[in-house]
Amino acid sequence: MMNFRSALKAVVLTVAAAAAISCGERGANRTYRVVEGQPVDIGKIKEIDGPVTITLLARNDLGDTLYPVRTQTQCGCTVAASERKPVAPGEDEVITVTYNPNYRPGPFDYEVYIQYIDSPVRTRAFSFKGNVIGYNHPIEEDRPYNIGEGLYMSHRVLAFGSLNPGQTRDMFFRHGNGNTKKADIRFRIPEEWQPYIKMRQPGKMKADERDTIHVKFTMPEGVDTVLFYLTPVVNGKETEQKITVKANKR
Repeated sequence: MMNFRSALKAVVLTVAAAAAISCGERGANRTYRVVEGQPVDIGKIKEIDGPVTITLLARNDLGDTLYPVRTQTQCGCTVAASERKPVAPGEDEVITVTYNPNYRPGPFDYEVYIQYIDSPVRTRAFSFKGNVIGYNHPIEEDRPYNIGEGLYMSHRVLAFGSLNPGQTRDMFFRHGNGNTKKADIRFRIPEEWQPYIKMRQPGKMKADERDTIHVKFTMPEGVDTVLFYLTPVVNGKETEQKITVKANKR
């Protein structure tokens, strides 16, 4: 008869084994059989979990051997690889695909292309689709500069480069309200430069709200070097840092 200590040890070992199997299943790559023209649905994936790797099995139904030489994808968010070895008729070509969902919330549909040499076809294309469940990234990830008063920005310097007099150049910068409450955000432009720089004012922004501003700058006549500052104002208070605007005559 099993005593209490032995019985308890058996239960602990059983639970540990079950947990190990469960963890292995969650971490394992999923495998899908694919054919051309029929996207494989890999379902929902969480952006916060990072890149997802899947294995695609593509059978050679062409009646002759395939000789793969190159694997390509249509997006930098996807990396694919397959073994460069002959695939006989009836055998599977194994394609490993890693998809990075970072900053790509919502539905996706991508193709993987396999190129062949001395084969019955030059290329085959296999596609996979799914849906990324996004999450709210920390504001510092793409707006790394804390300008002050809870204002975060992607730029501290708006550099328009070399311009001919009268020439206009566009650029964009990202900003966000890192406060826990609504904030009124403005960018004060020096009066003498207001005719040459055009941009909208953010105005009232919700807590953790983020946005992008389109800026147009026109190089004035008779000026060799441009250097001035935009003053961010949050809830009527100037921030600790200013935004530098610079350009020079071409």
